[in-house]
Amino acid sequence: MLGKFLVDHMSEKIGETESLCPECLKVIPAVKVAENDNVYLEKTCPEHGHYKVLLWRGVADYKSLYNYACVPSKPEKLAITKDKDQIVCPLDCGLCEEHRQHTCLVVLEVTNDCNLKCPICFASANERYSFNPSMEEIRKMYQTALDHVGHPVCVQISGGEPTIRDDLPDIIRMGKEMGIDFIEVNTNGYRFAKDIDFLRQVKEAGVDSLYFSFDGLTSDVYMKTCGKDLLDFKLKAIENCREVEMGVTLVSIISPDINLHQIGDLIKFAKKNVPTVKGIHFQPLSYFGRFPIVPQDVNRTVLPDLLVEIEKQTNGELKVENFIPTSCTNVHCDVKSMSVLMEDGSLFPLTHRAMGPPKDTCCIATKTRQEISDLWRYIDESMEDTGGGEGTWDEFIQRARTNYLTISSMPFQDVWNVETERLRGCCIHTVTPDGRLIPFCLFNINSVHGKTLYRHEILEKYATKG
Repeated sequence: MLGKFLVDHMSEKIGETESLCPECLKVIPAVKVAENDNVYLEKTCPEHGHYKVLLWRGVADYKSLYNYACVPSKPEKLAITKDKDQIVCPLDCGLCEEHRQHTCLVVLEVTNDCNLKCPICFASANERYSFNPSMEEIRKMYQTALDHVGHPVCVQISGGEPTIRDDLPDIIRMGKEMGIDFIEVNTNGYRFAKDIDFLRQVKEAGVDSLYFSFDGLTSDVYMKTCGKDLLDFKLKAIENCREVEMGVTLVSIISPDINLHQIGDLIKFAKKNVPTVKGIHFQPLSYFGRFPIVPQDVNRTVLPDLLVEIEKQTNGELKVENFIPTSCTNVHCDVKSMSVLMEDGSLFPLTHRAMGPPKDTCCIATKTRQEISDLWRYIDESMEDTGGGEGTWDEFIQRARTNYLTISSMPFQDVWNVETERLRGCCIHTVTPDGRLIPFCLFNINSVHGKTLYRHEILEKYATKG
C-alpha cells in the first residue's frame, strides 16, 4: 500500500529503515523518499496512522554524503547478551549485537535537577522525581565506561545542571583518578557566572573543558529558550572562564522561530573570544523532553538549512563546502569545520569537501589519524599557493595551536524523524546506573504523551520522588 502511495505521487524511494510511532512508541517500518528535491521519512502505524517528516533539503547532497561512510568499529564489549534473533531494535538497547559503532563519547548524568526550568529541555529537568546518584553509583557508571570503551575514554558530565552539586569537583577528580582520559561538563553557566571560586575548584579537579549553553546575543532569545533573561549571566560566565583559563565550547539551540537569524553574530562572538572559546556547536532544536509545540516541517532546521545560513550570514567566510561529516556516526547525523583564526580576524578553513572523504577508516583511531593527515596536507597545499615568505608556514602552525575555532552541528533525532539505521551507528552513548550504554537520542526520545523508552523508566528507579 505504501509502495503504491509513493509511485502514485511520483516520489523516489531511496531507502528503507524502521522508526517509532509518535503516539505509542511501537517499532514500525519506514521509508526514505525523495520528493521536490527534499528527503522525507514516511511511516505508518496501523493504530495511529501515517506520518511524514522532512529529513534533508537537497537530494543529491543527501546521497553524496554516503561517500563519507566509514567502516564501523564494533563496540568492544556488549551489555546485552541476547542472541541476535531475540533482539528487537531499538527496544533492547544497552549496547547489543545489533550495534555497529563503538562509543566515542559517554554522557554521564549526575542529576536531573536544575537551577532553571527552561521551556526547552531535553532532560525534562525538575519534573516528577529527583535523580542525584551517590558517589558510589557514579563510580559504577565511570567503571561501565572504562569496561566498555577503549582508551581514550571521553566523558561528558551532564544533567539536569551538574553545577548544582557541590561535590562536582569530587566527581571530576574521582573520574580522573579512575582513568577517564577527558572530562567535560555540560552546563548552563549560571553558577559559574556567580561563583568564580567554584569554577576554579572545577578546573583544579581536572575538568578539560566546558560545554556551555549559549543560545544568542539578545535577551529575547533567552526568554524563549530559558524562560528568563540570562544574557548578562552568560557573558559573565565566559569572562570568568577567561580569567581562570578554562576552555569553552559554546552550544546554541537553533530554531527558525527563535534565533536562526543570529548564527552569523554567534560566530563573530566566538571569534572575538578565541582562545577561551574553542568551538561553537549549533544544536537544531529536537522535539523530545520539554518543548513548546508539536513540530511541523516549518519548525525544523535541518542540517542543509543551517549550513546555508552560515554561508549567508558570514558573507561566504565559511561555505557549505567547508563542513564535512565526522564519519564516526551516521553521515547524516553531524557536520564539522575547523578553522584557524588569522591575525586580521578572518577564519582560514582547514576543512573542505574537495578533499574528499577520509580513507582507510577501518577503525576510529585510523580514521582520526587519516583525517588529520588529510587536513594538514590541505593546509600545506593552500599555503604553498599563497606564495608566503620565509617563516610563513612556521608562524601559521604556531598560531593554529591556540587560535583555532571548530564549528559543528548534530541535530538529535526525535520520535518523528528517528531511524533505527542511524541509532545502530550512533557513537554518543548515555551510561546508565544499571550498567548499560544507550544511544543519546534513543535514551531521550519520548512519545507525544511524554512516555520514554529509557530515560524515565531507568532513572526513576534510582531516584527520590519530587
